[in-house]
Amino acid sequence: MKRKKKRVGLLTKIFIAVFAVYAAVTLVNLQIRINAAAAEQEALQSRLEAQKLVCAELNDAIAEGDNEDYIAKVARESLGYVFPGEQVFVDISSK
Repeated sequence: MKRKKKRVGLLTKIFIAVFAVYAAVTLVNLQIRINAAAAEQEALQSRLEAQKLVCAELNDAIAEGDNEDYIAKVARESLGYVFPGEQVFVDISSK
């Protein structure tokens, strides 16, 4: 009978050791995943802030869209429009 108790005690110790190793590996794996998720969250937060800036700039542009001076500026710079009677000079020496 004594021999059975020693064997059960040894099996219990082996089981506890295996479980402890499994728990340690699982905890390390979870910590790695938590760190990766935190890094991804930080990257997404910075992208969100950049998009908020772009959105604010676009909202400002929309708000200025009703301003005639702004419309004239965009027409001149982006589209190359001129007012009637204006003369346009193009510098071709740098080409």
